[in-house]
Amino acid sequence: MENSNHNRETGRIIGGLILVGVGGALLLRNLDFPIPHWLFTWPMILILIGVYSGFKHNFQNSSWIILMAIGGFFLFDKYIFDISLEQYFWPLFIMFIGLLFMVRPRRRWRDRANDFRNDWKEKWGNDAANSDSQNYFADNGDYFKINSVFSGVKRTILSKNFQGGSMSCVFGGAEIDLTQADINGKVVIRIEAVFGGAKIIVPANWVIQNEIDGVFHGVEDKRNYNASTANADKVLVLKGSAVFGGVEIRSY
Repeated sequence: MENSNHNRETGRIIGGLILVGVGGALLLRNLDFPIPHWLFTWPMILILIGVYSGFKHNFQNSSWIILMAIGGFFLFDKYIFDISLEQYFWPLFIMFIGLLFMVRPRRRWRDRANDFRNDWKEKWGNDAANSDSQNYFADNGDYFKINSVFSGVKRTILSKNFQGGSMSCVFGGAEIDLTQADINGKVVIRIEAVFGGAKIIVPANWVIQNEIDGVFHGVEDKRNYNASTANADKVLVLKGSAVFGGVEIRSY
């Protein structure tokens, strides 16, 4: 009991220090202090959550390792060195999972998933973890950018010259409605889903080209697609990666 209370107190202190650090970094950025842009990216969020989880459980679980490994890889690959190692991530990550199976064979992966959820609930509250509310609005822009972190985002695109967009869903979800939009030629949407998912609603005659890589992920096209009515001049390309996440494609 004493050790449990100590871990809880340590987790509370570390969580508080993380919040103070994040708030301080935001304040400095708003004061035009030269803060590195990668401090405000989704991989950095995973690293911070991993640090908190590790201290809270006295580094006896595996969740902090997984979170920091995923966050650290994408942080260095995309935001710091820009060396394009993404093609090596999935083989290395699968090997890493295999090693965890051998090193920690007694705990089920379901228990580790519960660690993620319970850590978030205890720190930020059940409402933040299970919130069904969505930030919805219509977007007239030709390009969109969405960052959904432990939240839900729903957006309707109205542009008749849609040029593409990007989505980062980290422990969250995003729904994009493109049924009122229009494209000419090939347009790219880049998706990064980590323990999250995206739903894309498109006109029935658009051609979808899936180029999303990942591990423990899925990309489902649930449209009543008819190749004979497809418009080859309207191609939506989905690029990016998904880790324990998925993408769903629908049409009305």
